[in-house]
Amino acid sequence: EDGFREWSAWPVRERADVLRRAADLYEENVAELTAITTREAGKMVLDGIAEVREAVDFLRYYADEAERLDDESPGVPCGVFVCISPWNFPLAIFTGQVAAALAAGNAVIAKPAEQTPVIAARAVTLMREAGLPVAALQLLPGDGPGVGGPLTSDPRIAGVCFTGSTEVAQVIHRALAQNAGPDAVLIAETGGLNAMIVDSTALTEQAVRDILISSFQSAGQRCSALRLLYVQEEARERLLEMLYGAMDALTIGDPWQLATDVSPVIDTEAQRDISAYIAQQEAQGRVTKRLPVPGDGTYVAPAVIRVDGIADMEREIFGPVLH
Repeated sequence: EDGFREWSAWPVRERADVLRRAADLYEENVAELTAITTREAGKMVLDGIAEVREAVDFLRYYADEAERLDDESPGVPCGVFVCISPWNFPLAIFTGQVAAALAAGNAVIAKPAEQTPVIAARAVTLMREAGLPVAALQLLPGDGPGVGGPLTSDPRIAGVCFTGSTEVAQVIHRALAQNAGPDAVLIAETGGLNAMIVDSTALTEQAVRDILISSFQSAGQRCSALRLLYVQEEARERLLEMLYGAMDALTIGDPWQLATDVSPVIDTEAQRDISAYIAQQEAQGRVTKRLPVPGDGTYVAPAVIRVDGIADMEREIFGPVLH
């Protein structure tokens, strides 16, 4: 609360300048930040570079928006926000949540995913190096039950920004309703099932290229990943033939190697869950394509599974699985 009073008293332009200086520092340290995302989250190098760029964009975007809104429709900061970010974009989403709250003059308690605290700690260090007061942003790593639960149940918080599963978002919603004030805010980005429709007029090469990238890059661990592919019957045979051939050309392996197309999933728990789902579908005769994977590491076989429609999918499978 002391951090909120200090930071919210800063003029908007000065708060925005801190975020812009942080963006500059991110860019100056892009190699280190990329290496941390590969070491900690198993991201491919190109994915790590893209993530740093996205984080920089967030910092500059919210700096600009804070100044624009202050000119057009000035508001007042809310208080202390709890920001709970995921492991699949441990720098970009972490930074975007924190930057949005800070730009508006709020103080932040940031809880990164328990799998990726190191990249979050480095981000906080760079923000402080850019001039952010220590009290304005506190990093509190840990798991959901031990850290996230008590934070989101504290009546002193002004709101929560959360990216993760729908189930956890609903738990946070209930905790806020029971404990927080009537003006407390919940901003939640949760799961979903993204679909693509390919008809007979589509250029097969382009469709296959985009299907591969969306389904299997980052080992399918993206909120925006393609989960469900609808193909017009007239285009089905040629598209699947080309898709299966393109899958055979994928390199599954060490994310440090630039030739790698599909990296490991985040941890052994995710590996077990996704692999068990594929095995269950295979037992039902639904798996139409499955690739071999290295024996060492938390790899999951990229797979294609036949379903009759979206109603067959009870939940999002957060990995390299296309239906």
